[in-house]
Amino acid sequence: MKIDLINGAYLQIGGELGRYNSLPIDVLIKISQHLQDLITNIAQYDLPADDLLNLDNFKIEIVDFKKGSAVPAFAFSQRSENMIGQDCVGHRVFVNERFEKIAEIANSGDYKKLIELYPEPYRRNPIVENVYDFVNDFRTSPVSFVEYNKLNDTITPIYKLQKFKAAAKKELIAEIKEVAKNEQESEEALAKIKILKTKKGTRNHVIQTYPKDYAMEYAPVVIVCESSKYFLTKPLRCLFQSEDNYYVIQCELPDLIGTGETKDEAEEAFNVEFDYLYKKLNSLDDQQLSKHNQFIKSVINHYVEKVES
Repeated sequence: MKIDLINGAYLQIGGELGRYNSLPIDVLIKISQHLQDLITNIAQYDLPADDLLNLDNFKIEIVDFKKGSAVPAFAFSQRSENMIGQDCVGHRVFVNERFEKIAEIANSGDYKKLIELYPEPYRRNPIVENVYDFVNDFRTSPVSFVEYNKLNDTITPIYKLQKFKAAAKKELIAEIKEVAKNEQESEEALAKIKILKTKKGTRNHVIQTYPKDYAMEYAPVVIVCESSKYFLTKPLRCLFQSEDNYYVIQCELPDLIGTGETKDEAEEAFNVEFDYLYKKLNSLDDQQLSKHNQFIKSVINHYVEKVES
């Protein structure tokens, strides 16, 4: 790998933006956020769906800054709260490899090759949006991913990011059209919508569509079960699924599931399971638990900030 998000990927920004060997804060924030969005979506859409996945594992930080125009270095966070799970390192390496393939495409300027990486529209659309935003953050300033040699303090360009034209982006984004229904065939779908503000007002942008009965997101920050109230450090992201008037809440990471004939019943059952699992695992020493349950115990304890009774 030429780009190394594990130890630090250096990005050289020249032209007007980097002429003073510095970067305006607003520009740095925008670049960092768009890069973070791209990496997060690569993890979300490229890693196997059946893997235990915590998107916090893919948070990035600025770990260095060199002169030679402006040369910030970005890397995956080494903070313990952003390195959860036994497959964390392997997942990061995989995402790094996919990110480098996108950088190779950006270097060629032939962004239509993104179709080869992401043939399915529901995966391609958000990635294209992310790449377009990130590449065009630099205005007219030249920008490249570079290799930094610490021994002789030299910088060697690897991938230069070519401009991503709006017309090319439009060809890559799959348009979602309404399909007329007839009596013989009827298909329902759910969609995740992002409201975008433009000069002409607002418009709905479909980020992803889901087949009928697909799970939408459920992310509590407080879980209440009888006399116990659990305050979480961050939202506990779960899938909320409806199947023929039957509701399921499932969180794969701590192995939790709640079901019911109504949404309230499913939520109540999920909270009871959470309460039982937390108390059961913490009543036992690690030596009494399997490696898998030790991992689940560390995950659930990571989420719980405090408990009130």
